[in-house]
Amino acid sequence: MKTKKEKNPYILSLKESRAIQKSNLAEMKKFEKAKRKKVTPDYFTTQLKDENNILEVENLHTYFFTDSGVSKAVNGITFSVPKNAIVGLVGESGCGKSVTSLSIMQLVQAPQGQVVEGSIRFATRDFVLDGKNKRIPIYAKDENGDTVYGNKLDKKGNVVLDKDGNPVQVPVQARSEDGIPLYEMKEVTYDIAKMPTEDMHRIRGKDISMIFQEPMTSLNPVFTVGYQIEEVVYLINPTATKKEAHEKAIEMLSRVGIPMPETIVNYYPHQLSGGMRQRVMIAIALVGNPRLIIADEPTTALDVTIQSQILHLIKDVQKQCKASVVLITHDLGVVAETCDYVVVMYAGKIVEKGTVFEIFDNPLHPYTKGIQKAKPTFDTGVDAELYSIPGVVPNPINIPNECLFKDRCGERCSCCEGEYPEEIQVSPTHSVFCHKYKK
Repeated sequence: MKTKKEKNPYILSLKESRAIQKSNLAEMKKFEKAKRKKVTPDYFTTQLKDENNILEVENLHTYFFTDSGVSKAVNGITFSVPKNAIVGLVGESGCGKSVTSLSIMQLVQAPQGQVVEGSIRFATRDFVLDGKNKRIPIYAKDENGDTVYGNKLDKKGNVVLDKDGNPVQVPVQARSEDGIPLYEMKEVTYDIAKMPTEDMHRIRGKDISMIFQEPMTSLNPVFTVGYQIEEVVYLINPTATKKEAHEKAIEMLSRVGIPMPETIVNYYPHQLSGGMRQRVMIAIALVGNPRLIIADEPTTALDVTIQSQILHLIKDVQKQCKASVVLITHDLGVVAETCDYVVVMYAGKIVEKGTVFEIFDNPLHPYTKGIQKAKPTFDTGVDAELYSIPGVVPNPINIPNECLFKDRCGERCSCCEGEYPEEIQVSPTHSVFCHKYKK
């Protein structure tokens, strides 16, 4: 007698697949509509919880709506980036580090990828607007404090004359050392998670910039590196002349330690080595003198010697610009050498965070201990087998609300059952998410 064939629980039926697609489409439309919403700046203006921070990420959820279900790449993380500090975001591949950085930049691949919950508070600068919604220029002053006047020019650069044939005099707008026209600015905090895409263009690339992981795929192969730097100059300063933009490109190449910048500015990316291309990426990120620089594994594709040079360059740039840096890496050696604070991620969640000394001298979470133990040292014998954390990372689709490391944890006990552990504060700067440290 034939029996009904049992359904494989690991295979979706056509009906289930269509239901997932329908649900995902509705969710994606909702989030995409919010990005195009016409709102005033008051809608996404907020306040920092601590004025000493430049960035505060709170309860951030970034999901990918796939045909197999909802992938929770970032699943409720909270951390902050202090001013003039370097924060390392650490974890193995697939833990959500890069998705976190892309969420901050509003560069998550849409419509599948969406920030569905949480806030990203960023302290930035914005223009003061007059009653007609126009920027208020700052005018140059002479030694006596009086406004300087000059000839008014038309779009072709010719002097405009009045009806009597005399040059029309107008106030001269002040400019920065880089030749950028100055306007009245104000300090303001925006919630990037709420900002429409059009408004995000005001701060991305200027106050917050990113050094991408692989420069060969990030740089355009059909344009010279100088052209690509000049393009950013025009975005930040639309009034810049071609000569000013070219001189700025040469200056930025020199600033990041590239020899013969007057020659290299005319090179294409394929004519440069990996280290040189990474320096070009850093130069592009620095054009707008940003307040926050996100470096997404900037040394992954480089050899050890060049890695050290790039890391020292990032530290020097951070000190010169007085900027903050979020350094994303899986290399604990890079973290120990470069960072002030460390955030350890696993499976889309934070498991431990603290100062670099606290994380290395007193690691608390079993995962943090495991990734430190997995790194070879000078004491490791030639024939010794390197330690690896047993098991695999859990599937981010339909992930349960429990300790996600317990199946791989060597310190697991009966207390590990139940919901995901709450944050336990060990010191003012050191906290851990582990049931073991409950009081």
